This record gives sequence, structure tokens and C-alpha cells, in this order.
Amino acid sequence: MADLNRDSKKRSGRHGRNKSKNMIRSGFDHKPKTLNQPAVICSICNKQLFDMSNALANRTDGTPVHFDCALEKIKAEETPGPMEHIAYIGKGSFALIEYKDKSMSSFFIKRKIPWEKEGEEYSWRKDVLHSFEL
Repeated sequence: MADLNRDSKKRSGRHGRNKSKNMIRSGFDHKPKTLNQPAVICSICNKQLFDMSNALANRTDGTPVHFDCALEKIKAEETPGPMEHIAYIGKGSFALIEYKDKSMSSFFIKRKIPWEKEGEEYSWRKDVLHSFEL
């Protein structure tokens, strides 16, 4: 008898059925507006930036660069040791971290490596924020 009722119920809620319908009805949409702007080129690798929300400002001129390009450039400059790692800690800064043991479950920051100028506002980043309506 329980099997007969299971098919007749409309399922929604936490089980995820009808999720897309509920999201459309509530106006819940994560897609940013498309910007009609020219392609932006990374000043480190000279390739196009497709996801501006993941871009960082270049150290020298503030132009947008790929996050991975900035990370690779810092790794080339710093050359971390066997128990060290370069990690992004937020607000445009990286850090040289050292793990306390081989399990790599705890670490401490040996040195902070600033990438972006603190407090600097970049016009290209404002355009990204406006595309998300933030």
C-alpha cells in the first residue's frame, strides 16, 4: 500500500525533485549578466580571461591576470621546501605555509606574500561586481 501512495505524491523539497522548477519560480539564478565588453587578456600568459570573478590584479599595473598564473609566478619566485606550500589566504595575498607534520593536517604561516595592493580598487573588478548585481 505504501508503494501505491509513493507514486501518487508530488515530490519536492529536500529530496531534490522539481528543484529546477522551484528555482525558476523563486527567481533564484546565479548566472551573471553577459557583458558586451572586449576580451580581457592576462598580462602574464597573454591568453584570454574567461572567468573574471577568479582573476587577480597584476602586481605592477593592476591589470587582471589568471589566478593560476599569479600562483605559478609566486611559486617560481619563492621555491618552497619539502614541507612548505604556497597558499592563497584571501584579500589578494598568498602565504608561504609550513606543515607541522607529514599528515599535512596542521600548518603555520611562515611569511605573508602580498600580491595585490591593499585597499586598491580596480575598475575591472567593479564591472564584475555589477554583472552579478552585488
